[in-house]
Amino acid sequence: MFATAPLRAEGAHVGNRCARLSTAAYEELDARVLLLLKSDGAVRPLPVVVCTADSAWLDWDGRRFDIVGRGSMADEVVDIVEAELHDAERQSDADLKTAEASAIAAGEPMLERGSGSPPPPPAQGQPAAPLAKRAVDARGGGICTSIETEVPSKTIAFAMGPAFDVGSSIGPLLLGGREAFRFSLSGRQVAFMDFEAAIAAGAPLNPDARFGGVLRFGAEWMVAYPEGNSNQAAVVPVVELGARIAHSFGLVGVWAGLDARARLQTLILRSSNSLIANDLGVSLSLGAAFVDWSRK
Repeated sequence: MFATAPLRAEGAHVGNRCARLSTAAYEELDARVLLLLKSDGAVRPLPVVVCTADSAWLDWDGRRFDIVGRGSMADEVVDIVEAELHDAERQSDADLKTAEASAIAAGEPMLERGSGSPPPPPAQGQPAAPLAKRAVDARGGGICTSIETEVPSKTIAFAMGPAFDVGSSIGPLLLGGREAFRFSLSGRQVAFMDFEAAIAAGAPLNPDARFGGVLRFGAEWMVAYPEGNSNQAAVVPVVELGARIAHSFGLVGVWAGLDARARLQTLILRSSNSLIANDLGVSLSLGAAFVDWSRK
């Protein structure tokens, strides 16, 4: 009988005494067996695969395990090693129970093992405190500023102005609000004011996301300053749906957005020259995001 391979050392491999085993099959067998033995943790001799013209077996630790040809040689060898490792584990448990029974009989009971698994160790590199120490540890939320431009209607020119969005992460979503102002760039002087609640996901307040979306709902005011008259104002409910693309530099990111605004009622100021906003408006935004990284 062939001797088993020497005790495991760096660079050791499963022994091969089988001419019928191709190079590719042996390399697969060797890698799988070494992985099994490494995961088992015990230091044991490495097995040797042996074959003759009419038989094959695994020589391991002084024992012979026949390879009967139920499948590929690599699969069958791995099955033999797995079964042997499981048998060794069951034998270890049986020895421990026998030791416990002997200790109880002698009046010296052993401490009982807990039934639950031990708690997992803390992940390496992650601070245990709830406060994030770096911008890359942020989980979303913060403040966005932008310049928003709304396309014109038949009676109102392009409108442009600042917008401010705030959000806080609640699970995978961001809940927050928005306040925005836009002023007409020509013609009649008109101002729009938006006050809305928002539900968002992804960019720009999630520093790990490149794309994002937002759904907003609230109220929009339109104020005009007609010649020779007092100010006029009207308000309607609005719903907005927006898409975002962003790039984060840690604490600060840059982003661009496209928003569709549905005014649920016609926003109109009636006078000698009536002002009517689009029932479905479109606006473009370009801004910066300041991520709140005080909380994980």
